[in-house]
Amino acid sequence: MNDGMTLWRERVNAYWNMAIRYLRLIGNSGFLFTVYVLIIIGSYYYSVFLDWLPESFPAVWVFVAVFAHLLTRSGVRTFVKPADVVFLLPYESKLGAYFQSSKWYSIGLQSGVILLVLVVLSPLFSEYLAADVGSLFLVLVLLIVAKGWNVFASFEEQRFQSESDRRSHFLLRGGINIAFTYLLFSGANLIYILAVYVIMAALYYFYYQKLAKQLSIKWDHLIEVEQGMLLFFYRIANAFTDVPQLRNKVRPRNYLKGILPVITDSKKSVYHYLFAKSFIRANDYLGIYVRLVIISAVILLALPSGWLQLVVLLLFMHMVTNQLSTIWYHYDTNMWVDLYPVRNDEKKDALTQLSFRLLLIMTAVQLGVLLASSSLLIAGATLILGGLYSYVGSHKLIHKKRKN
Repeated sequence: MNDGMTLWRERVNAYWNMAIRYLRLIGNSGFLFTVYVLIIIGSYYYSVFLDWLPESFPAVWVFVAVFAHLLTRSGVRTFVKPADVVFLLPYESKLGAYFQSSKWYSIGLQSGVILLVLVVLSPLFSEYLAADVGSLFLVLVLLIVAKGWNVFASFEEQRFQSESDRRSHFLLRGGINIAFTYLLFSGANLIYILAVYVIMAALYYFYYQKLAKQLSIKWDHLIEVEQGMLLFFYRIANAFTDVPQLRNKVRPRNYLKGILPVITDSKKSVYHYLFAKSFIRANDYLGIYVRLVIISAVILLALPSGWLQLVVLLLFMHMVTNQLSTIWYHYDTNMWVDLYPVRNDEKKDALTQLSFRLLLIMTAVQLGVLLASSSLLIAGATLILGGLYSYVGSHKLIHKKRKN
């Protein structure tokens, strides 16, 4: 291994070539339209929410909680692979530039997240903090500098063999970041912020650099962290299209076996049983469904009574339909399922029935929410529109998305 940078560029390019293909599929899925509509609705009610907040609202602690969390969680994308523990281990001493590039790459991406969150919270900043803190751009620069320290320190923490050691250092950085963000957003004198920077620099050069010289890289842990980051992206993409690289994680969830006859007629065909069991136990189908139902219920409660609630309901039902359509591909890589003597129509009917019942359950939950918080007219319209979309979405739309 003469040039670690060549390997790093090859792996970054390979990852982004793959990621761009999935991002295009997500963009073509209709999901972005749902996001655009929700952003338009949210931007209007964001201003209403700001007007509703009292003058004594503790905005400082909101910013401290959000940005201390973003600073402390500073994982490093190393793009290492399971085989590296064998093939790259002898060349560890020559991979300094490789890991250095990974750190700067992670700083760039995570700084983009900080910028995005800061833009979203900028109206709240202008309303409550601007008078004491000053320039939003200066705040961004100071946060990015702190993010750089966290990423570099986080990488050295991965050298510990013990999980408890890594966790204790994570909490140490968390405490420093809380102090830093509190000083930053409370409008403290710049001297105090610079003092925190001095502490960060001293910790890195006199402690973390010492760790780098004493402890070797724990390849198994780096590979585990990298695989976790990669699977996070795959799970997002899997909500819109089939992702062969996604490992199927199965959880027993025996306590949920009672809902099986509610969501499908499991004795009708083998796919009726398999799809229902996969929804409950495999990957995160059930988790995504439950989260979408809860989030939509919270938004419906927050919105004033009116037709906008119906629009939000249909948008979230559309998102659930997108997510359920991927169950069709769940067994495509399993050769044993192909041995079942079943027609393709039975597979299609199984997906239709499962999605129809789940959409009806979602409609029933939102109907209960609107009966408690909205007018009877809106609740009645929810029953009609929800039932209509449940039928059309499960019998027509979900199969169009499957074909796409």
